[in-house]
Amino acid sequence: MAGKIKWVLGASIILNVFLLATMGGSYYVVKQHCKSKPQMPIASAWKDATKAMPPAAKERIIALIKQSALSGEDDMAKARDLRAEAARLAATDPYEPTHIAALSEEARSYEDQARAKVERALIDGMASLSPDERKLVADHLLKASFRFRYYLMKPADVKPGEAKPAASAVK
Repeated sequence: MAGKIKWVLGASIILNVFLLATMGGSYYVVKQHCKSKPQMPIASAWKDATKAMPPAAKERIIALIKQSALSGEDDMAKARDLRAEAARLAATDPYEPTHIAALSEEARSYEDQARAKVERALIDGMASLSPDERKLVADHLLKASFRFRYYLMKPADVKPGEAKPAASAVK
């Protein structure tokens, strides 16, 4: 009888250890999953810029931005379809780089058209905003974008908002 109790006690201890390990692991996974993710830089800059504004002004600006963004959605959908087609063609034989490049160029053209429509709608819609609100929108949303400038810089030189000339331009 004493031997049977020892086995039951040993099995109970092992099960409890596994149960505690499972609970600890579950806690760790949930904690990692529920961590707040860092905001994109533009979102935090936008939040900081609109902090002192009244809620009504924020809502007007956000409504204007959403309305403007929708104006280019058709062109962006065409660009997405063209890029998907280019990706599909890239994975087939025979490989046709000229056709893929043409599709990519056409997609880029549609993206540029969409951006122009969004900017135009934004500029037209800014007439309904106050001068301070127009300045805020212009400062944050009507900037030229050069997404690839970071590829032109050495990793140690990368600083937000600072662009260096291309390596080929430096003697």
